[in-house]
Amino acid sequence: MAEGTKTWSLPPEHPVFRGHFPGNPIVPGVMLLEWVLDEVAHTLRRAPSALRIREAKFFTPLAPAQRAELRCEMGEQRCSFSIQHESVQIARGVLEWSAHD
Repeated sequence: MAEGTKTWSLPPEHPVFRGHFPGNPIVPGVMLLEWVLDEVAHTLRRAPSALRIREAKFFTPLAPAQRAELRCEMGEQRCSFSIQHESVQIARGVLEWSAHD
């Protein structure tokens, strides 16, 4: 995923929805960030732990089975990302990493 787009969704039967939140389930923000870290780490051929979340802002919840679209703009030591569902922005942020890792 150099610069480009990836899609992802979490099925309604995933166990995380039992506690997040019963009666009104949403995908936890931490799962969205984990997805972003995994995708960027894979692209960079680094461990996700080598990346740092510089900033992350969440705007709208993502429901079970809704397809999220990840867009990344890669730089030398940082990546700006945005997550959308259809035309609605779910989150955006910036990841950084050291050139020496």
